[in-house]
Amino acid sequence: MKKTILFVCRGNSARSQLAEAIVNHHYHEQYQAFSAGSRPSNVDKRTIETLENAGYNTQDLRSKSLQEFDDQHFDYVITLCSSAQSECGIFKNSNESIFWDLPTPTSYSDPLFDASLTDLQQRIKWFMLVHGKISEQGFDPLVVHKCLSDQTRLMIALMIFSEIELSVGELCEALQESQPKISRALGVLRQCGMVTDRRKGQWVYYSISEKLPDWAQAILTASLSSMVAQLLAAHQLLNQSINRPHRHDVPH
Repeated sequence: MKKTILFVCRGNSARSQLAEAIVNHHYHEQYQAFSAGSRPSNVDKRTIETLENAGYNTQDLRSKSLQEFDDQHFDYVITLCSSAQSECGIFKNSNESIFWDLPTPTSYSDPLFDASLTDLQQRIKWFMLVHGKISEQGFDPLVVHKCLSDQTRLMIALMIFSEIELSVGELCEALQESQPKISRALGVLRQCGMVTDRRKGQWVYYSISEKLPDWAQAILTASLSSMVAQLLAAHQLLNQSINRPHRHDVPH
C-alpha cells in the first residue's frame, strides 16, 4: 500500500504544488502526494510553467483547502511555510508532522521558481532516503537490529559467529535452553537472512550467512568483545558436552 503525504503552504499556489508534482512523478510507486493551503488561492501560472519546463505533468494540479482533507488520514503532513504552520498547527489526521520553512517564490522574480523546484527535489530526495528502506544485498539494518534485539537470538548468532558452525543440540547445551526455544530463535535468524543451514546425516548445522554484509559482521564483532564473560561460559558448557557431534568437514 502506498504511503500518503500532504504538503501544506498558505496559498497552495507554488511550493506545495511543486512538492506534490515531484513526489507523484518520481516516487509514485511508493507514495501518493496531495497539497492544500490554509488560505488557498489559484495555482500560480509560473508554477505550472516551471513544472512543465522540467517535464512534470500539471494536468491535475489545482488549489485546495485543508478542509477538503478533514476526513482523510495521511502518513506524513509536511508544512512548507511558517505562516501555514502557525495557522494550522499540527494536522491531527497524520502519523507524523514535519516542518520545512521555504521562501515563497511568488514574492520574488521568476528565477526563484526554478530554485524552489531544485530545493524541493533535493529535500524530497533526502526525505525518501531517510524514511525509505535502506538495504544492502537484501539486508535491512532495521530488520537485523530487531533480529538481534532478543538475548537468545543474539547469543546464538555470536556463538555461531565464533564457532563457525553449530547444531541445535550444541546450542541447547551451550546456552542451557530448550530445543523448541533454540529452534524458534534459529527460525527467526534464518528468516532475516543472518544464518543458513546444511544437513549432514541426522544433524543440521547452522552457520553465519556468507551474504551477510560487512556492516552486519561488524555488529557481531563488536558484540563479541562486549559479551566476553557470557560467551566464555557458553563455550565451556559446549566443550563439556558428551553429546557433541563429531565432524571433520566444517566449512572455513
